[in-house]
Parts: sequence; C-alpha cells; structure tokens
Amino acid sequence: MAGLGEIQHAALWLIGPDVPGLLRLGAKYVADRGGNIDKDIADKFGEKAVVFMSITAKPADIKRMEAEREQLKVTAGMGVVFQAMKDPTVPPGYREDLYGFDIVTDDASGLIAEVTELLAEYGMFIVGHTGERRVPPGPRSKVQAGQKYIVMLPIEFDHLGFTRALDLLVKKFNGTMKTPLRTVPGLLWWW
Repeated sequence: MAGLGEIQHAALWLIGPDVPGLLRLGAKYVADRGGNIDKDIADKFGEKAVVFMSITAKPADIKRMEAEREQLKVTAGMGVVFQAMKDPTVPPGYREDLYGFDIVTDDASGLIAEVTELLAEYGMFIVGHTGERRVPPGPRSKVQAGQKYIVMLPIEFDHLGFTRALDLLVKKFNGTMKTPLRTVPGLLWWW
C-alpha cells in the first residue's frame, strides 16, 4: 500500500437485487484496480441489497475506478454510486484527535435520535457511526442495540458533563457504556 500522502479515499455503493457473490464482486472490482477496502457493510432488505465499501488507493487508481463504474453497473446488474473523497480537514475550533465511545442498550424507537441530539448539544461532529440490533440468547427475549460513535470534539469541551449526560441517557434505555469517550489513536478519518 502506498504511503498516507500518496493515497486517496473513496466510497462505493452497490444497490439493487440481491445476488450470490455480490460482496465478492465489489471487492474484486476494487482489488483489480489497485484499491484496498478499509471498511465494508453488506445488508439485505427483502429481495434488495446494499453494499457499502470505504476504499483507499492511489489517486490514479481512484480515477480509474470512477471511470469504469459503468462496467461494474452492467456486471452487477444494479445501481452503482462511486464517490472520490477529498482529504479530511479539521474545522476551526475543533481538536485534531478523534474520540470514540460504544454503548449497548435495549432497542427503542428514538434511541439514535436522542444520542445524536446529545452530541449536538455538546457541539460534537459525528465522523463515524455504526449501529446494530440483535436478540441475545437467554430465557427472556429482548432486542438490544449496540452503537459505536467516532466524533470530533470542540476545543472547549465539558468531558465530565458529557459523560454524565450520556450515562443518564444510556441508563434510560437500560444500557451501559461499553467503552467511555476516549481518544482513538491512529484511526483514519474514514472509520
């Protein structure tokens, strides 16, 4: 892989009818053009599927992927969106380091809206978020929600106040902070 100064980031989405080997098809497209997949998500919704890939490659390879996306669209038989990304920047008044936290709670309507409202109240930028619902094994059937957030903090930030507010919110949904807010060392912006 090229040095960090010699790579560019891009995002690739495949959206359409689910077919066997769809993730492999996207991965092969990226690999055959010199790219590396940093993160991928594949989900099925009825007869439809969505595959998302965060990619790094040399700028010339990113341009080639973008130019040849119609070929992938024809091969896959579905919608293809390819977006080259610019280098990340730090907005004025924000820290350069990224921070992250993980929570697990009972699943409930409005849960993500309440967490993101809290982040907005504290002036935080969301750089990355993943969430997943699951039914843990056990005698009592219940649905849990696990969420991971990667954020940027304003230079002036009430760490203790935020931690207390997040703890109260998580407890409201019968949950716990699996990982409290802390710096995420060495993490690229495309998480």
